[in-house]
Amino acid sequence: MEGTEATQFVIRLVEMTRGLRVGPYTGDPEPFMGPVISDAAARRLRDTQEQLVQRGAIPLLEMRTVGPRPAMLSPGIIDVTNAAREDTEVFGPLLQVVRVRDFDAAIKEANNTRFGLAAAVFSDDRAIYEPAFGRLRAGVVNWNRPTTGASSALPFGGVGDSGNHRPSAYFAADYCSYPVASMETGKLEMPKQKVLGF
Repeated sequence: MEGTEATQFVIRLVEMTRGLRVGPYTGDPEPFMGPVISDAAARRLRDTQEQLVQRGAIPLLEMRTVGPRPAMLSPGIIDVTNAAREDTEVFGPLLQVVRVRDFDAAIKEANNTRFGLAAAVFSDDRAIYEPAFGRLRAGVVNWNRPTTGASSALPFGGVGDSGNHRPSAYFAADYCSYPVASMETGKLEMPKQKVLGF
C-alpha cells in the first residue's frame, strides 16, 4: 500500500508496537509477550534484521534485546519494499512491511512466496475481502482478524512449504492417527487353479 493512508497506518502501527511490554511470564505488570524460543534463535533474528538493513531495508522500529537474556526481544518493524529479499520465514517479532500500489499488487506480493501459512485482509468492506479469499494462496485467510496463533475452531496449516498439514479442531484425530487399510482371511490357502478354455 502506498499514499497518505498507508503512511498513517504504518505510523500508528509503529506507535502501538513500541508500547508492547516484553518480559518474563512472572512480570508485573503482565507482559504482552515473553522471550523467543532460545538465545540462538534470538541471535539469528538479530542477524536477519541486520542483513535486511544491509540489503536496503529501512528499520521503522528496531528489534532490540530487552534485559539480560538475548532471547528477550522487543518487537521490530522494518520496511523491506526496496530491499533485496530472500524467500525465508522469520519466526520472531520482526514485521516486514512491503508497500505496493494497489490491492491487486498486494495479493500478488502476498502470493510471491513458496510458503503460504496464513493471510488476513483488513477492511470494513466485505466486497474487498471475498474475492481476496479466493485469490490468496494461504492455508488460513482471515477477515479483520490476526494471523497469529492456531485457532481451536478450525484446522490450521499452510499450503506451501510452511505449516504442519491441518491440525486442530475436528481434524485433530487425523494428525494423531496413522491410517492403515487391511484385507484379511483366517486361513492361508494357495490360489485356486482355473482351467482355461483352450
